[in-house]
Amino acid sequence: MCVCAKDRNRRCNRRLSEIESQNVVNKKINNKTEPFKLPPIVNDGFQFNQRKIEQKMARKVNKHSRTIWSWLVGSYLILQLIGSSFASQALLFTLEPQDAVVPEGHSVLLQCSGSASVGRGGKGKAGSPTPVSIRWRGPDGQDLVIVGDTFRTQLKNGSLYISSVEENRGLTGAYQCLLSAEGVGSVLSRPALVAIARQPDLNQDFLETYLLPGQTAYFRCMLGEANWQEGVKHSVQWFKDDLPLVVDKLRMVVLPNGALEIDEVGPSDRGSYQCNVTSGSASRLSSKTNLNIKKSAELGAENAVAPSFLVGPSPKTVREGDTVTLDCVANGVPKPQIKWLRNGMDLDLNDLDSRFSIIGTGSLQISSAEDIDSGNYQCRASNTVDSLDAQATVQVQEPPKFIKAPKDTTAHEKDEPELKCDIWGKPKPTIRWLKNGDLITPNDYMQLVDGHNLKILGLLNSDAGMFQCVGTNAAGSVHAAARLRVVPQGDSPEQDPSAPHPGSKVLDSGLQARLPSQPRDLVAQIVKSRFVTLSWVEPLQNAGDVVYYTVYYKMNNSEREQKMVTKSHDDQQVNIQSLLPGRTYQFRVEANTNFGSGASSSPLEVSTQPEVNIAGPPRNFEGYARSHKEIYVKWGEPAVTNGEILKYRVYYSENDSGADLYHDSTALDALLTELRPHTDYVISVVPFNRNGMGDPSAEIRVKTFSSTPSEPPNNVTLEVTSSSSITVHWEPPAEEDRNGQITGYKIRYRKLKDAPQVKSTPANIRYFELSSLDRNAEYQVKIAAMTVNGSGPFTEWYRVNTLENDLDETQVPGKPIWINIHPGATNIALHWGPPQQPEIKIRNYVLGWGRGIPDENIIELKETERYHILKNLEANMEYVVSLRARNVKGDGPPIYDNIKTRDEEPVDAPTPLEVPVGLRAITMSSSSIVVYWIDTMLNKNQHVTDNRHYTVSYGITGSNRYRYHNTSDLNCMINDLRPNTQYEFAVKVVKGRRESSWSMSVLNSTYQNVPVTPPREVTVRLDELNPPTVIVQWIPPKHTVGQITGYNIYYTTDTTKRDRDWAMEAFAGEETMLMLSNLKPYTTYYFKVQARTTKGNNNAPFSALVSYTTSAAVIMQEADTIAKGIDNEKLLYIIIAATAVVLLVVLLGILMLCRRKPQSSPEHTKKSYQKNNVGVPKPPDLWIHHDQMELKNIDKGLHTVTPVCSDGASSSGALTLPRSVVHSEYEVETPVPGHVTNSLDKRSYVPGYMTTSMNGTMERPQYPRTQYSHQNRSHMTMEAGLSQQSLTQPQSNSMAQTPEHPYGGYDANFCNASNGAAGNGCVSTIESSKRGHPLKSFSVPGPPPTGGATPINKHTAPAVTIRPQNQSPYKKPSFSAATPNRLQGGGSVVHSTDEIQRLAPSTSTEELNQEMANLEGLMKDLSAITANEFEC
Repeated sequence: MCVCAKDRNRRCNRRLSEIESQNVVNKKINNKTEPFKLPPIVNDGFQFNQRKIEQKMARKVNKHSRTIWSWLVGSYLILQLIGSSFASQALLFTLEPQDAVVPEGHSVLLQCSGSASVGRGGKGKAGSPTPVSIRWRGPDGQDLVIVGDTFRTQLKNGSLYISSVEENRGLTGAYQCLLSAEGVGSVLSRPALVAIARQPDLNQDFLETYLLPGQTAYFRCMLGEANWQEGVKHSVQWFKDDLPLVVDKLRMVVLPNGALEIDEVGPSDRGSYQCNVTSGSASRLSSKTNLNIKKSAELGAENAVAPSFLVGPSPKTVREGDTVTLDCVANGVPKPQIKWLRNGMDLDLNDLDSRFSIIGTGSLQISSAEDIDSGNYQCRASNTVDSLDAQATVQVQEPPKFIKAPKDTTAHEKDEPELKCDIWGKPKPTIRWLKNGDLITPNDYMQLVDGHNLKILGLLNSDAGMFQCVGTNAAGSVHAAARLRVVPQGDSPEQDPSAPHPGSKVLDSGLQARLPSQPRDLVAQIVKSRFVTLSWVEPLQNAGDVVYYTVYYKMNNSEREQKMVTKSHDDQQVNIQSLLPGRTYQFRVEANTNFGSGASSSPLEVSTQPEVNIAGPPRNFEGYARSHKEIYVKWGEPAVTNGEILKYRVYYSENDSGADLYHDSTALDALLTELRPHTDYVISVVPFNRNGMGDPSAEIRVKTFSSTPSEPPNNVTLEVTSSSSITVHWEPPAEEDRNGQITGYKIRYRKLKDAPQVKSTPANIRYFELSSLDRNAEYQVKIAAMTVNGSGPFTEWYRVNTLENDLDETQVPGKPIWINIHPGATNIALHWGPPQQPEIKIRNYVLGWGRGIPDENIIELKETERYHILKNLEANMEYVVSLRARNVKGDGPPIYDNIKTRDEEPVDAPTPLEVPVGLRAITMSSSSIVVYWIDTMLNKNQHVTDNRHYTVSYGITGSNRYRYHNTSDLNCMINDLRPNTQYEFAVKVVKGRRESSWSMSVLNSTYQNVPVTPPREVTVRLDELNPPTVIVQWIPPKHTVGQITGYNIYYTTDTTKRDRDWAMEAFAGEETMLMLSNLKPYTTYYFKVQARTTKGNNNAPFSALVSYTTSAAVIMQEADTIAKGIDNEKLLYIIIAATAVVLLVVLLGILMLCRRKPQSSPEHTKKSYQKNNVGVPKPPDLWIHHDQMELKNIDKGLHTVTPVCSDGASSSGALTLPRSVVHSEYEVETPVPGHVTNSLDKRSYVPGYMTTSMNGTMERPQYPRTQYSHQNRSHMTMEAGLSQQSLTQPQSNSMAQTPEHPYGGYDANFCNASNGAAGNGCVSTIESSKRGHPLKSFSVPGPPPTGGATPINKHTAPAVTIRPQNQSPYKKPSFSAATPNRLQGGGSVVHSTDEIQRLAPSTSTEELNQEMANLEGLMKDLSAITANEFEC
């Protein structure tokens, strides 16, 4: 057996290298089978017996150790054989270089050798040896040029010899051996580190230490343990007063880091201490530290002092199997006790198999560290004054190990082979791939799958070679190689590609005839920036034999052709993804049968769409916590910027489901503040250029530091357990108030007016007993939670009195006085009262139960419990329950009760909930998307009536972080999304405890946050032609996404106002100039411009702020004037006065005309007709029954626009209004002389009125809205109760005369003002425009009436045709809108010919009164017209 030297860098003889691994196994087994040792026994009389017991146990262990050793060695050899099968046999190392740490000037030999074999047969067949060549790569990663190198020489066997390792000559660093074989490839060895041995830093601070007798002294020696070189051994010797120190093993210990610890110091320990460190042949001395011993009287023994640490543990990062030492030394008065905790829980140091031990007074040593030993370790020093924690983190790293190593692979050209490699380690290894010793950078054709497998697209013959998978972490590295062989299409993968082959196999004529022809009509259905959808038609020949299709595609000017295979012959459409934007690709299709591939289609060239030139992801993104509230992150500039980077946005959120927050930065770093302590944050950074948001970086997770708890423990209760003890119960603080991992609890208690004392507990304890208290005394107790950062706030003082006398335990407790039982189907709830003897001590209660008999099952309950539930019982079963109290004397008498559980209610199988369907996501803005769906379990109106709700899951596409939104509607808006980011949505229905599966997911992307850059070069100047006006001009934005639809111009005199409080002028179009008036003189205005695009102007940037001060020329613009000095107010008074004069003249004219009227009139017209004359029958309503009448006196002029005024034969109520012109099934074409009319509406109409019969509900036919070519079309009816404001809204009435609008040209004035139009009942064009054009309203069907029934004018005169409005459009109706509709009162009424005849004029006074009432309405009409500044 080979015996290795102690130095870790030395190896056994090369000839025994095959069994070196067995020696390692033997060493491990020997370590594990050490003889058991009992804890040392103080009494010397027992030493001999102890030795005998140890020897006996050792013999027992050794008896079985040989069998275990044989089994382990056999298993190891099998694993070695299995592991070696994973490695490629084509080219492998037999010896690799190892690390070397030597003193400066010493030589180093790096050995390397290997072998190669080229297989000539199929898989698994042996190959012939092949010569190999060896080259070396230096620390710079380049091949070494040995010729002319003074220090480095390559030996004949391939080893590298360095004659003298010297500093600053480029000789130190990592060396690698490159092994190559002709026709196979090259592989690279593990890196061998060559370094110069250095001595550690020593303590050089001169210190004076003062201690009390009995305390502990600690002297440092070597510093910077984390930076010590591996493989360098240091020996430490201590000196006292320049003489070698005689180490007293009972009180003194030299720790692994060289420090000296002396316990129970006394006057004899006074002196000067220093250490001497020897590394190899070099030695160094540290500085001296003087130890002084105080007298006890100097401090006063009665004065207690809280603990303080001389040294605390420091963080350790070690490899698996190493030994870890955590130093901890503390002093205090009284002397503190040292306790170790891991993650807040006590460490069990008394276990025989424990790998934890205490060295010195309190330092913790972990031998053979394992992964489970990683965690936070707390050293707790406590005495009666206080307790103090010191914390350190231990991380145990494990070197990389192969889970799956790559294997030799043979593939055809144009295939897509995937080399698999999976490596495990801690921390997670970084996996890299090498080809023939060169690093592979992932690209379009060589891609990393799942972060560890290598996939090659469009395989070429040049891709053949040796591929290596290398895994590296801080604990080490591992690598494995595999050979990739590429054979032409049609060759067998078992055939050696190096052997000559005849070429492609030629099919005979019979098989050739059965091959399909080329697929037809290859077209690109969809072309996007990163994918193309192709479709084709099956071949003309032998289409039925097609099994599948193969689509080949490549980028122009590239030889690497990739392929995609369809699943069946029915798939004649494929989606080619992972394309590059703005590139041209060639596509072709072949049909494949069982006999071979058919002819290829003609190549189709398709150019993908270009993408917006956004920035790529930032590089080297990393971050770390600076405090419990701050995280610092930094990154590098993106490799692709596409212009200037305007800013970076750092997104961060708590855990995976927290809300997205962000921080903007213009630098390459950022400090995130106001964070939560001890919280994981998911962070990424996104660049922004002028085109908007770029690609985000990879997400990182950073955890803030912990802090002290912000709240005390909850639910604190005190229980008096005896005359000298109190038990404290509590619950930990809420999760959000802990601010870190709770490491324990600190309890302070005091007797009234005494100094407080302190007790500490581990974190996993919820109660603690304070003992050794005075009887019948009042105590105060408070408690605080602790983390590694310290103690949180204490609770208030709780008060409690100890008992005067201890409870009696000389007799058993009595029987519980009562018990109540409430049965269920599978459980029983019990409630009881304590025994009647309160002076007898109760330790706990014993509860028993059984089926038909008691105490089949027994549990113990606390003495404070009064309620318990027995669960998991059988339904409809008789149970006997017993309960008794117990103390140290024994069990008291039990109380029994019988109870029967209930029948188990049948559980109805719940109806499964169906998955929502039809999920759609509609983008609303750059930060919101609306999602809606259909629930097939609801009725057709999709109205939720039960207690179901819906959960919407959404997250960024490709991320495993999802958020959830609950809603009771069938739609919801998801807000606070990232701009220009694709999200994935799914929904499920939840009802009670039931829920459906998730629906199919949908994808959609938010809009760009900034669709346009700001307008540029904004200027403001005075308009020289119009001094009261300023002109604002600008240049359009440089970049925009979407077409510019207009601009918003903001201006103000106060820049502190919010944007929405600024004055704004908006206009549509692409003009870049605006004229502003009404500005104050001698005032400074501020202007900024914002562009609007087709994607909206939300968050669109403003231009730079421009100021302009008005001068005296810019005055307040006065009201518009007419003529000289006549403004609108004066004009209004003139119009009112003129109107009054005109009305007076009209009144006089009417009186004159009435005196000249003939006296003959029909009999029924001579009857008086006055307002509110109920006894007089009213004439028929000709508007209601117009379908039964024939209107005469129609002007046949088609284009006549001459006004037709009254002929002076007007009589009270005998005013004829024009009929409405609507579509009908028939037309009335009775001509009427143009001069015979008594109409208030003096308009000319085209001949041929079109009428329709009105039904009882006065409803028009329903016409689709698509028939209207004009928005503001007047209705034939008017809703009763419409306000004047609603009736005076402007209506567009200027329409050209077209076939669609035959009456569009009738917008002239239909009233002759010179003939007293107003006085003769003329309706001006202004009123006509308010109602809409008369012909336009009636000739083209309008939408159906939306209001109530059309009111009927109470001034209706005999034999009239009323206009659509009930009265003046500016007058409110004289009756409520709830007045019953006369049209709904019954069917049509047939009138006699006399009733239909036109009424002759009358000169009665009553009729004159009626005429005056109508004139009064006209006066109000004209007043309203004048007030609105209309012209007649």
